[in-house]
Amino acid sequence: MIRIIITTIFSMIACFSYSQWNWSNPTPFGYHLYDVDFPNETIGYIVGEKGVVLKTTDAGTNWEIKSSGTFRPLRLVEFTDAETGYITSDSGFIMKTTDGGETWMELQSGTIEEFNNLYFFNEILGFIAGMNGQLLRTTDGGETWERASIDIYSDVYSVHFVDENTGYAAASMRTVYKTVDGGDNWTSISGDPYLNLKSIFFLDAFKGYVAGENNFMMKTTNGGFSWTHFQSNRPIKHLQFVDELTGYALSYEQLVKTTNGGTTWNPLGMTDCLSYSFANNNYVFGIGYHGRILKSVDAGLTCVNYTSSVTESELVDVHFPDVNTGYTISQYDVSAGLRYGQVLRTTNAGETWQITADGDFGRLTSVFFTGINTGYMVCGYGKIYKTLDGGYQWDTLASYPDLWLSEVTFVDENTGFVAGEGNGSGAILKTNDGGMSWSRIYESDKPVRGIHFIDENVGYGILYTSIIKTINGGLEWLETSLSNEGTLLDIFFVNQSVGYACGFMGDFYKTTNGGVTWIKLPTQFFNALLCMYFVDENTGYMSGDGCTFFQTDNGGMNWNSLEYFSCSWSNSVWFTDDLNGYIVGGNGKILKTTNGGLVLSKALQMPEAEFTLFPNPANSFVTISTEDNASGFPINVSLLNFNGMQVIKEKYRYMPFQVDISSLAKGIYLLRLETINYTETKKLVKM
Repeated sequence: MIRIIITTIFSMIACFSYSQWNWSNPTPFGYHLYDVDFPNETIGYIVGEKGVVLKTTDAGTNWEIKSSGTFRPLRLVEFTDAETGYITSDSGFIMKTTDGGETWMELQSGTIEEFNNLYFFNEILGFIAGMNGQLLRTTDGGETWERASIDIYSDVYSVHFVDENTGYAAASMRTVYKTVDGGDNWTSISGDPYLNLKSIFFLDAFKGYVAGENNFMMKTTNGGFSWTHFQSNRPIKHLQFVDELTGYALSYEQLVKTTNGGTTWNPLGMTDCLSYSFANNNYVFGIGYHGRILKSVDAGLTCVNYTSSVTESELVDVHFPDVNTGYTISQYDVSAGLRYGQVLRTTNAGETWQITADGDFGRLTSVFFTGINTGYMVCGYGKIYKTLDGGYQWDTLASYPDLWLSEVTFVDENTGFVAGEGNGSGAILKTNDGGMSWSRIYESDKPVRGIHFIDENVGYGILYTSIIKTINGGLEWLETSLSNEGTLLDIFFVNQSVGYACGFMGDFYKTTNGGVTWIKLPTQFFNALLCMYFVDENTGYMSGDGCTFFQTDNGGMNWNSLEYFSCSWSNSVWFTDDLNGYIVGGNGKILKTTNGGLVLSKALQMPEAEFTLFPNPANSFVTISTEDNASGFPINVSLLNFNGMQVIKEKYRYMPFQVDISSLAKGIYLLRLETINYTETKKLVKM
């Protein structure tokens, strides 16, 4: 059965939604890319995270984003011609296009297993290799799929055909399957039960090569009746040969080449690749994480990177002193135990960035500028830095080796505050002279995780489960305890009255009377909520763990999840006005919006599943159900403990079903259910 994705409206939504937050670094985009295929010399396709499909019609000079109709991670792509192609995702998900990626149809694979290889011999005959005995075949261009009768304990990794009848598949337990009737029947040759064969390629009906784990390779010259075993000089996967001696493959995410039949493989100039595709004998394209698209015109000897990035270090904070000038800081490892930092600056509202400082700053955590050239930053090793020349030169103002400094903020050019925590303690520092001297204005036996000052007198700080407030510049503090289940992580005030606090277990609080009382708002969050920014009392932005990002337009009463965001953590948000904002995060990610990022965001929400858990709390089994108990769609179930560790992972197809939790320790868990159309998480208490 085929389910048609209606994309006339959705295409406009999806294409426009991607433009709400644009990539400022890397450019032109930084999505993780997983597979590439060129059906001819000029037309190529790339798939990646968040349902990203890229297409080129000019041999890779330009790429455009196509709407796939899904936010799933797309793992494999295969086109039989310039217009007809297939993409797969996790849990047996397959889609097809017949118009060059303009519209997509969902196909039913009949399995929820993971796929390893997608291969079409022609426009109607195709195969998919997958886990747990999944060797699927279609003879009608994907309309229907059937599973081959092979060992269900055999994981199939690669398929290759030499004609419509003769084909081979590489699998676990050093098994090669062969068919001579187009896939109706398969025979096997088994070997080492502890060795998996990952890639297979045949030059013709007789000559073939297989690559496995631990540098193991095999070669046949008689159609698989006998094999010669040998060791290559490196692990090989995704191999292909152009003649008996010359072949290409990936090894350690690098394109490699052999000229002696596979015994020796030498690195070429294409690195950090997850997949590659030859458009002709000389043009080869490689793709990888962070939007990496490489093109070579000399069969991989040299290449150019389509994507440009100022840094790939983790960006931890961002601040703009005016609409054009902004700063962001990063931290990265030089060697074990040695942490360096970078300072990046833009003077054209994020159009371009440059590194102004790179050195032994320690674990940089926060940055704040009082003017376009004067700024401060702090690090986890207790140091406070200051610059007067736009971030090129930094002086160490103070050092507090007993404190991990996590946040710095200023209310004017002289008055600033720093939050820190030590070994079971916390402190807030203050300067009245532009950082020349600092004093401890608050000390506690609890860590201070964040601060927010409205002016030189009124300020707030967050402890584990409470909020402190001063109205006289830190001379006195009043502590208010909250009922949150996890640690508070951030606090933000819009004005003297309205403020917000968020935390580890999805806790979200709001005050409308300057912190006298705090109301815990009901939310759908079970993520750790890391940071937030509100441009007014209604419009706010918040990032969470697991690559999540949310927006509200009604003061936090409801939140919209932006599913299309790249799966890199978002560590900091800053807006220069109600429309222009920035997000920074992992792997050098910088995103920018010029329209508040809110347009069409509600259309991007996945439909709610409305799962129910019973009983909850539970001590042995929990039953999961929904109003539609006969969905027939694959259901992935995962259970996470309080520390975020996955303790259960199972798959189902129909509801209701039961999950056995009898062996788990007592405590609070997060039960996450994912189907083709939605993801929902609920809190579960084990008694």
